Amino acid sequence: MTSTPFRTDTGLGPDLTQVVKSDQVYYEGAGRLANGAGQIASPQLGVTAMSNDGRMAVWVEASATITVAAAPGTQLAVDADFTAAAGSEGYYAPNSGDYSGTIAAGDRFWAMIGTPPAD
Repeated sequence: MTSTPFRTDTGLGPDLTQVVKSDQVYYEGAGRLANGAGQIASPQLGVTAMSNDGRMAVWVEASATITVAAAPGTQLAVDADFTAAAGSEGYYAPNSGDYSGTIAAGDRFWAMIGTPPAD
């Protein structure tokens, strides 16, 4: 079984391994301002999606720098405001096989819940 997550509808926003940088939005436009004001992006924080490997993903915003790690990825803590930082709550950032670079505070991405099932 392939455990590469994907989205089934482009209206749901970025694919499940994509990171949207803090000064950008998924669709074209001016982006968010430094204070968080500006265009409404799709999706909104807290929206969930199901991956093809059966894991749930939730759209979050990094509250601190997250170093990208090998699969299954850096484990995260996600708070009630859907902000994420390195932690141990069973959520995972995109792994280095899917995303290269650092996830900076303010960047938005899909936090996967749990690890992929064994093939």
